[in-house]
Amino acid sequence: MAAMPQVALAHRSGCHNLHTCLSDTDSYVCGDLGYPCDGSTSLEAIKPSAVNVPLLVESLFVQTFGRTPTVAESAYWKTRFRAEKDSVYKIRRTMAWHQVNGSFGPPKSAVQSSIVKNINSIFRLIYDGRSPTVAENHYWLTRIKDKTTEAALKDVMLFHKMNGIGH
Repeated sequence: MAAMPQVALAHRSGCHNLHTCLSDTDSYVCGDLGYPCDGSTSLEAIKPSAVNVPLLVESLFVQTFGRTPTVAESAYWKTRFRAEKDSVYKIRRTMAWHQVNGSFGPPKSAVQSSIVKNINSIFRLIYDGRSPTVAENHYWLTRIKDKTTEAALKDVMLFHKMNGIGH
């Protein structure tokens, strides 16, 4: 009986792109992008609670902005992911919007930071409990430049609501 050589069968699937399985070529470490090491082949198959947020957010930041985030930027994006985005697609799209608009995320001042943190609750207050869409959230974030207090932002949101102005 002739001995048959053992053939290692490498596979190609989404688990390699997401680093959720062992590397066939030792080119990455399973889980190094922040996704669980469970063989998931698509982002839809991964529950947000299973994502290692620090690894994921910093990896996406480097992909988007071409550098590692500062401590403040890292904290900002980790908070955004946990608090309101809970989706790789959403946080990636939000980072891309900031990149296109010349921002790295965190606002420049403590006052603006407070407004950004509360922007969704301000919106819900004005719009009868409804959360803003991604487009609305982006629009109101841009308005922080000229509406530098929560009172001013509330006033302009109320004006837009009363006049049927959408974003």
